[in-house]
Amino acid sequence: MKTKLIGVLIGVMLMTTMLAVAKPSQIITEDTSTDIVVPTSYSADVPVWEIGDQWNYKIDTIALNFSQEGQIITLVLSIAELPLKVTDVTGDYYTLTFETVMNGQGHIYMDQGDGPINVSISFSSVVISGVVRIEKSTLGIKEISVSSVKQKVLVEIIDIPNIQLPTWLHRISAKITLDATINSDTPVALLSFPLNTGTYWNLSGTNFSITGTLQSPWLNLIYFLNKIGSLVGFEFLPPEFAALLPIVDFNDALTTLIGGNIFQIPALVGAFICMNTTEDITVPAGTYDSYNITIFGGAGQCYYAPAAGNVIKIKGNFGDVIPYITTINMELLSTTYS
Repeated sequence: MKTKLIGVLIGVMLMTTMLAVAKPSQIITEDTSTDIVVPTSYSADVPVWEIGDQWNYKIDTIALNFSQEGQIITLVLSIAELPLKVTDVTGDYYTLTFETVMNGQGHIYMDQGDGPINVSISFSSVVISGVVRIEKSTLGIKEISVSSVKQKVLVEIIDIPNIQLPTWLHRISAKITLDATINSDTPVALLSFPLNTGTYWNLSGTNFSITGTLQSPWLNLIYFLNKIGSLVGFEFLPPEFAALLPIVDFNDALTTLIGGNIFQIPALVGAFICMNTTEDITVPAGTYDSYNITIFGGAGQCYYAPAAGNVIKIKGNFGDVIPYITTINMELLSTTYS
């Protein structure tokens, strides 16, 4: 039970980073080509971005869900404004930076036979900043780095079997400091250039890993109390969890908690279809002629506007098609691209 309790506490911290909604899988070695078929003469080439170009998005919802035997982890996020600015165009990649405020809530439910572990988290106005690396030829995401310093997360412990917690421990306000990087073997791309009407293309499979650290005064306190206990022969943390504290290293934590730090995005044949262009797609940034791209057979829709040099809107419910991401709804607020 002690192992489970500490595992939940660490799991809650990991969940706030949006990184704990996946499970490790085997390294992909298959060929996952994204060749376009049925090209037409009406096409859009990959845009050329310059230093200073910026796109500002509103993300109403990103809903994440991880479910397997006796375990459910959910996380719903929203960002009122996500400004992405090109700060470097070196080599094969663009570097974009951002700083924004994020709101979210999540839930962890686990039952392994001796009663449910039931924990919720919530946070508002959490300040995050970071860097995104985008492949020039595909506009695919190669790497995302996120950092956050001393931001408050509210943890509510609803139920833990066989443990009676004092009332004041049922709701904990914890400040976290986070540095995390997600790196993909192959850039993850929604588009395929030159973009043509009457075509379809595949989602390439890839593997990604997570590195970085997580710190919190609560983790420092747990580590300190365990050290004090060791002086009198009462270490309440299992050795494998004690070794993770007080600063949690994501590579070590993921390997200890779920057996690895390699995660998989599966290849999907015919994942994207661009049957036509659509005139007068209106978003807060303006009205654009756009390529209308159907995602996963109608589970979602993506609109790419050459005049904006980027996607201007994406929405969909993907829970029945791909793991982890169930819902996304975002649109372009403004851009300086011309």
